[in-house]
Amino acid sequence: MLANFMQNNYCNLFTLTNRSDRYWQLGYAGLLLAGLVFFVSCAFYKEMWFDEAYTVAMIRHDFFRICEITARDVHPPLYYMLVKLASLIWGQDIVVYRLVSAAGMMLFLLLGFFHIRRICGNAAGFYYTFFAVFLPVMLEYSGEARMYSWAMFFTTSAGIYAYLAYRQNQRQHWVLFAVFSLCSAYTHNYALLGAFFINLSLLTTAFARKRYLLKPCLLTILAQVILYLPWLLVLISQVVSVTKEYWIVINYQHLLRDLLVFYFAENLPGIAVKLLSFGWLAVCGWGLYTALTQNRQYAGLALISLAVYLAVIGLALLLSQVKPIFITRYLMPNSGFLFIALACGLAAVRRQRVAVALCTAIFIASSVNFYLHYDKIYSPRNNALRADITYSLNPDDIFLYTDIHPAGIYMVAFPDHQHYVFLPGGQEDSKPNPFQPELRLIYDLNVLADYKGRIWLIESANSQLLYGHLGKSEPLFTVIDFARIYDMPYLSHKGFVFVGSLLQKEPGPVPPLPAKE
Repeated sequence: MLANFMQNNYCNLFTLTNRSDRYWQLGYAGLLLAGLVFFVSCAFYKEMWFDEAYTVAMIRHDFFRICEITARDVHPPLYYMLVKLASLIWGQDIVVYRLVSAAGMMLFLLLGFFHIRRICGNAAGFYYTFFAVFLPVMLEYSGEARMYSWAMFFTTSAGIYAYLAYRQNQRQHWVLFAVFSLCSAYTHNYALLGAFFINLSLLTTAFARKRYLLKPCLLTILAQVILYLPWLLVLISQVVSVTKEYWIVINYQHLLRDLLVFYFAENLPGIAVKLLSFGWLAVCGWGLYTALTQNRQYAGLALISLAVYLAVIGLALLLSQVKPIFITRYLMPNSGFLFIALACGLAAVRRQRVAVALCTAIFIASSVNFYLHYDKIYSPRNNALRADITYSLNPDDIFLYTDIHPAGIYMVAFPDHQHYVFLPGGQEDSKPNPFQPELRLIYDLNVLADYKGRIWLIESANSQLLYGHLGKSEPLFTVIDFARIYDMPYLSHKGFVFVGSLLQKEPGPVPPLPAKE
């Protein structure tokens, strides 16, 4: 079946039928090369933020433990298993994990060449690929050890094969649709929402227009449900946990703005981000309207793709009325559907000079963004705090934090030391986390009462809780190295500025924190 599928679907992609096809394929080759250069070149920096540290910590565990930890958190396990497999082959290294993300992004790009151009035409496929390479947000997420590139690839592939199954009713399309839908569901919960709406749209369209497809459609959906059942109970428990406590806060006052500028708002000036976002959405949106009014052959796919993308956002915001669960980076898993819709719109623009002008502006902005991003992630200042610790670190030193974000980062950096996160007023939590056993959550500083030795105290700049308190508790604590602010470019971009200091502790009970006024 696979050989027949490859012969029918891919071999003729490389047959040059005329001069126009040669030009298009050269264009695709240029885009894929640019994507490879952009994404791979930004994978070799060593510093990381908390979410990447979470991935690094997770991959230290075996497959069973990964499933156990993700089941008690809010993440499905598939991405971590993919990275775990990569680590078994190429070693446990943050660069390896980032290259896994870059590989997912390259597969996402290839969908434009192998599928979108065949379904929607050369122009739409080219613009889809162009967006996937040059929109500034893609560079950010292609070089992070997170699941977003793979979530995009899985959900977009599921949507493509759902469309092909509907149009051609071939067994391999139904099978691949089910496989990619399941991969989406097991990669990210927002990819699960995308898979849900793909299945729903396929079922309703089959019922309305091609009822002979109901049997394979229902069988495919049933197979997906059965194969997802092992994780369904886990998902329900995760939902219950999230309704009780979750970290997300939605700023509804700026939500619409944040949604509109998301794909450009990384390293560019604010005015440029707004102008580019408006131009991109306006030109592509007008083209999409033109495609719909002229009943272009790909108009239906474009409209359904946009509907799936918007339906996920709408459902997420509706559920957020119970408990906020939406932030803009959760747009990523279903971004392929927006790209399909807008690429079809741009291909339908009557004056293609306008499309060329828009792409030129995006390319220039992307080049500037690449320079700024590259300079940020490879800045020597990113290593400042880790270098200072490494220079003075003793084998028996411990680390103390009041924020989980620096704790995760520096536990991964210094795994041979014990790390403590002080959370005053908290309650003991039995939920496993990937940073255990080196990282321990404590709720009373007297856990350290018998400890004698040096403590590296690392806090967030906006929540210094312990330095002033412990520094005044002489002779129990003696300040060896006064607090220094570490404003490191990469972490600052993520919203984190840390304060580090070094203390010497003698045995004895730690005085309680003063009561808040």
